[in-house]
Amino acid sequence: MQVVRFNLGAIAASVMVCSLAAPASADVDFSGETIEIVFNTGPGGAVGLSAQVAAQHLGRFVPGNPEVIAVPMPGGALLRGIQYVYASDPDGLTLGWLAWGGSTRVLDPEALRVPFHEMGILGGLATQWVTHVRTETSTGSVASVEDFLALPSIRSGGIAPNVSTDIRTAASLELLGIENAYIGGHTGGSDVLAAMRRGEVDLRTGTVSNYLTTVVPEMVETGESLPLYYWGQPTEGGEVASPALDNLPTFYDFHVAQVGQAPVGPTYDLLRYLTRTSDGLAWLFAAPPGTPEEIQLTLAAAYAEMVEDPEYIDAITRILGTAPEPVLRDEAIAIVDEVRNVSPQILETMRAFIDRYAR
Repeated sequence: MQVVRFNLGAIAASVMVCSLAAPASADVDFSGETIEIVFNTGPGGAVGLSAQVAAQHLGRFVPGNPEVIAVPMPGGALLRGIQYVYASDPDGLTLGWLAWGGSTRVLDPEALRVPFHEMGILGGLATQWVTHVRTETSTGSVASVEDFLALPSIRSGGIAPNVSTDIRTAASLELLGIENAYIGGHTGGSDVLAAMRRGEVDLRTGTVSNYLTTVVPEMVETGESLPLYYWGQPTEGGEVASPALDNLPTFYDFHVAQVGQAPVGPTYDLLRYLTRTSDGLAWLFAAPPGTPEEIQLTLAAAYAEMVEDPEYIDAITRILGTAPEPVLRDEAIAIVDEVRNVSPQILETMRAFIDRYAR
């Protein structure tokens, strides 16, 4: 599969042609077709596993009951799969299940900037992210939160400096007063976890599903790792707690308990923005630009039916370790629009973090 650079003028022209040529029929039928759901990470992490579950169940709700397959396309700091979906034919046969990173990609160079609002947004999933640390780090042993806070520095592992989870990890460490020796270049969450288990990084932030299904039984219960906090959806006076993580504090509560005051300032404003827009739409389900509206509505309706289906819920809950948090089309569109209208102050703070860790 070929990876392309964005040429927005050429793509816009081809999208217009495809849109004009598309039939205006309200009867969408995928009988005998195969739909590819492309995900932009390796196959072992939560993104890939949830894409595979969607592929197993979506066809039951799409008119014509097409075959649906999940196709991994990692690389390019998550951009490779996004580019591929963006440039695919707008016929509903290539869809993206994407760790979209839209909240940070607004700072990408213009040639690489992804106009997500032009895509056919169908829905997605929300999630939380949990930060945990090795009990044996490069700068000391960690048997307690107090030991962690006393570390002079920590090697955090990630994908790239412009990935929202990596920025929030850096922001949270800054707010806690811990120097971050960032190690990027990993292909996805499972790759960072493998590096952590090899002792190459000390601290990692992963999805709640990965935390519950892998980190807890294989690392926390064996004494290899200590969980610290997770990012809850922002509220006026803190962060919303997750029932799935009732034994862990939100970052806000962790900061209050350990530092003695609430986190405030531009760094925490950035963390709240990224949590609202990244966790609120962690994985974007989308079609290429120019996909006819009737196809978009058909696929979005199929997705809305699927996420309410007990068989799907049971399957993905077993994968994620907790009930899914589906995001339907209108809410997903609203989050994409929020990203497009982010404040200059947030962008300035985010750019400073990216520049610092890209060096």
